[in-house]
Amino acid sequence: MKKYILLPLLSLFLLVSTLPSYAQMGPFLPSVTAPKETVPKENIEKLIKTLENETDRKDLITNLELLLTQQAKKETVSNAENLPSLTEQLGLRGKISTAVKKYEKFLDKNAISSSFVHQSLGSFITLLFGIGLFLGVRKIAARAIKGIEHLSEKIGLRLSRISFYTRVLQTLLKCLIIGIMIYTLSKIWDLDSVVRFFESSQMKSFLTSSITVFLVAILAALIWEAVGIYLSYILKLADDNNQTRVKTLLPLIRNIVLSVFGLLFGLVIMSEMGLDVAPFLAGAGVIGVAVGFGAQSMVKDLLTGFTIVLEDIIRVGDVVSLGGCTGTVEKITLRKVQLRDFGGIVYTIPFSQITTIQNMTKIFSYWVMDISVDYKHNTDDVIDTLKEIDHDLREDPEFKMMILEPIEIVGVDKFADNAVIIKARIKTLPVKQWAVGREFNRRMKIVFDRKGIEIPFPQRVVTVRSSTV
Repeated sequence: MKKYILLPLLSLFLLVSTLPSYAQMGPFLPSVTAPKETVPKENIEKLIKTLENETDRKDLITNLELLLTQQAKKETVSNAENLPSLTEQLGLRGKISTAVKKYEKFLDKNAISSSFVHQSLGSFITLLFGIGLFLGVRKIAARAIKGIEHLSEKIGLRLSRISFYTRVLQTLLKCLIIGIMIYTLSKIWDLDSVVRFFESSQMKSFLTSSITVFLVAILAALIWEAVGIYLSYILKLADDNNQTRVKTLLPLIRNIVLSVFGLLFGLVIMSEMGLDVAPFLAGAGVIGVAVGFGAQSMVKDLLTGFTIVLEDIIRVGDVVSLGGCTGTVEKITLRKVQLRDFGGIVYTIPFSQITTIQNMTKIFSYWVMDISVDYKHNTDDVIDTLKEIDHDLREDPEFKMMILEPIEIVGVDKFADNAVIIKARIKTLPVKQWAVGREFNRRMKIVFDRKGIEIPFPQRVVTVRSSTV
């Protein structure tokens, strides 16, 4: 019941509240006439009772605040709906429309369709000017592509996408020139159907929207390519300096930047085309929640991959063993990692399937050796020989930068059936342990042969006995 009398009570309250102000301003006003419509006595009595009752007065204040809140929300929505688009704020739409109108006035003012001679001369000038622009655009595009290719060779970066953008821009400009030529010739020869088609409101709206979308797309391409070239240049420097951390993170950063740019400029282009992006964003949120519930494995891949990359557990170029596969890390995304083994086989492993990671090239590496020698040799002499081999290897210019420390000989590790096992290891740069180890084995075999140190190997002795009957 209180809600039904709210509006008349509100009007009465506002009317009564203004009366004192009118009375106070009486000396300053020439005349103040009483309102023609009088408020019913019943409404006044209801207002008095409402104000006298503490509970009713609080309800009235709450309802008034609710009305103000709703009114503010309506004004906010209305202002948001009336916000101009990006191109309108920059004045591009107005400039394009003004340029089109000026061109139409120019054609009408010069009366180029007044006679056959004027029509022929106007057509000749239009064709000549259009062909000149056509060839000029083609020549400029060819020079631009050639310059881009030369710049690519100079800086060592592939700029093929910029060449593609140049070709697309060339094609669009040619289409625009052809459209202007057709419209001009139609005006010259009074082809009313074609002129009406070009001058229709739908065509003008389409052309204006297309040009604005085209300008926004050019801006997006310029920004993205500038970011892409910068990231590619940093990636090239990291590749030259073997900075595996940068080589791992930059592709991820580039993909994230591409996704963000695609989303933002996609929304801008949709807005310029007159589409309401608010329902799209709401629908995208609902779809995102649905995909999140339906693709839990993918979400787990992303979270695990983000943690692995953030904690720098593996990098591009590391030799690792994970998911039952061993190989060199070729590519890391937020969802998967790709390995290539010695045989060239590529393994793609989702992060959600990884429980243990064995990184064999983290910061430094070790080449571990179990050296077998015959029981008859003095192990101290064998150890001295191994140290000599290691010293010679570290003096070699080809290998001295790979070896971080002298050989570490643990000692006699165990006694096998036919040999004494001496365990040792060499500390090397990451990924260099195999090259150092193979060279050490080659030199060890040569020195052992020269010094007569035997390396036992399994053998079978067959004894043949002859029996006499």
